[in-house]
Amino acid sequence: MSAIVMTAVLAAALMHAVWNSLVKSAGDKFMTSARVCLWCGIIAVAVALVTPFPGAAAWPFVAASAIIHVVYFVLVGRLYRNADLSVVYPLMRGLAPLIAATMAFAALGERLAPLALAGVLALVAGVVAMGASGFAQGRVDAATLRYALLNAAIIALYSVIDGQGARLSGPATANAFGYNAWADGLTAALYAPVLIAWRGRGTLAEFAREPLRAAAGGVAAFTGYALVVWAMTRADIGEVAALRECSVVFAAVIGVFVLGEPFKAARAGATALILAGVAALRFA
Repeated sequence: MSAIVMTAVLAAALMHAVWNSLVKSAGDKFMTSARVCLWCGIIAVAVALVTPFPGAAAWPFVAASAIIHVVYFVLVGRLYRNADLSVVYPLMRGLAPLIAATMAFAALGERLAPLALAGVLALVAGVVAMGASGFAQGRVDAATLRYALLNAAIIALYSVIDGQGARLSGPATANAFGYNAWADGLTAALYAPVLIAWRGRGTLAEFAREPLRAAAGGVAAFTGYALVVWAMTRADIGEVAALRECSVVFAAVIGVFVLGEPFKAARAGATALILAGVAALRFA
């Protein structure tokens, strides 16, 4: 993986941890995740107006991505209701890269080189270990664990869809950003009526609350994932999906120093595994 792609994905990982921490630290986590999604959509529409229109072959992927992302945002709001960010975040993200790599191999024929595969496995092991340390201490219940594992599959699925969809949208960097913009804009458009159906007409007033937090989350969510989508046009989907999960290290740091969550020695070992995986991917 090139240094430019790696830097972009690590920046995306930081942005992803930031917007997730904004959701976790909010009072109404479900509604905060919804605001982030809708603000992300607003930003996406603006970007879509100045980037190339996706090619015809990419549009089924745009639609599928939007539908799956709605499910993802619903689950994010549910997950942060009862669990620490530094526990549930790695549980949710941990298995996604391995599932994504398997899907990419089965659907697209992407076969990771031995060193890249070792890097992916090290990253997955580190991410899962970081979440498991919190689970062992009883800070997440069985129901939350089930939701986290379900969202891992959702993350893997949209990663493969978006990686291939961006590749079909066109060869330039702007094509990947345009693809992501249309997908994020459609996600917000589909999510809005779901919110109104669940929370009533008062949802519109709720959307206007905490505009700075929501807008900041929307910017981080859009920019971070746009970088990931672009990176998947330049590297294997499994590699990018795994490297993105370095966000768990950033999330743990935010959880400890900003949200006051505990950091145990086991997480230091998990972090070392993650860093070893990063090094393997860089030189694969």
